[in-house]
Amino acid sequence: MSAERPDVLELTKRLIAIESHAEAPGREAEVGRFLMRWFHDRGIDADLLAVDGDRSNVIARIPGGGGPSLMLCGHLDTVPAGDMAYAFVPRVEDGVLRGRGACDMKGAVAAMACALASIQTEHAPERRSAPLEGDLLFLGTVDEETGGLGVKAAIDAGIRADRAVVGEPTDLRVALAHKGACFVRITLIGRGAHGSCPERGISAVSYATRIVRAVEAELRSVIAGRTHRLLGRSTVNVGRVCGGTQPNIVAERCEIDIDRRTVPGDDDALAEIRELVEGICSGVDGLASDVEEMAMTSVVPHVALETSPDAPLARAAIAAIASNDLPAEPIGVTYWTDGGHLAASGIETVVLGPGEIANAHGPSDRVPIEQLRAAVDVYGAIARRLLTA
Repeated sequence: MSAERPDVLELTKRLIAIESHAEAPGREAEVGRFLMRWFHDRGIDADLLAVDGDRSNVIARIPGGGGPSLMLCGHLDTVPAGDMAYAFVPRVEDGVLRGRGACDMKGAVAAMACALASIQTEHAPERRSAPLEGDLLFLGTVDEETGGLGVKAAIDAGIRADRAVVGEPTDLRVALAHKGACFVRITLIGRGAHGSCPERGISAVSYATRIVRAVEAELRSVIAGRTHRLLGRSTVNVGRVCGGTQPNIVAERCEIDIDRRTVPGDDDALAEIRELVEGICSGVDGLASDVEEMAMTSVVPHVALETSPDAPLARAAIAAIASNDLPAEPIGVTYWTDGGHLAASGIETVVLGPGEIANAHGPSDRVPIEQLRAAVDVYGAIARRLLTA
């Protein structure tokens, strides 16, 4: 067992170098095994929780007394390299660490692991220090980028804590809220005909254009009035339209994919879109429509998150940030996180991690090294405030 304070920069580099995206063989399997061994080497109990084949969550635990427990949660998967050159060759330039997942979110995972190691060293039996008042857990989840099966599997398996910090990139600001997401696919089936006599057919593409106009004009104006003090307004975006086969055939089929982002209390996204489509397509002879939520947001419901600034976790996180001379005013973030599912399961949750979301997923994936090191201190400070007398 190593008693040395682990180097968060070196650990982040090791994690970046292990590909763990949808196109990698085994996806997150290798990075999960690596992290489990890393915890074991430092005397921390850790196990793998199978999710899908070899894809497994990592669960590490420092046991405490019967008091409220704290979970540090981060996802192990990243998006693929895309157009990022040398994505899995971590490199330091001008005080930042670059590489796929540096920002989203292997930097936060490394900082959480190092915080656990520091707490473990402080409360080792040979030091005769008081035990933690409650358990300190690390949950490393799979599949966050492609649906959220990992966090669902953890909750379904009974993995629980009273409070949780999710390490998505917030520029080390305390996020008390995030938006929900509902991805909707509208499928239209019309009637084909020769392009020279379109009156004999029913064009699915033509009706799709009417739906798109209604979404962007009518629905967008309605939901714009639904606002949240930290998140702004609810939104809708038409992300994909695909229909027809060639110019001289009346289009028999068309699909429209919609991204609907919700604020807390905005709970009828799917029903509203169904009503809109029904209003346009109902009674049209030869036209059928179907409106369904896509699996990416329906298998694990992507609900919005909202935590009171007076909640014990929120107060501890804000105090930990302030004690590190960082901006302590709470924020909201527009993207969804595993925290939505944790909070919906009764776990008091905030989002807090190094890096800026603007750098995630693209060719500039990076995290400031100073923030990486500060994150270790912040996570440790939150744990000490909540778990020690």
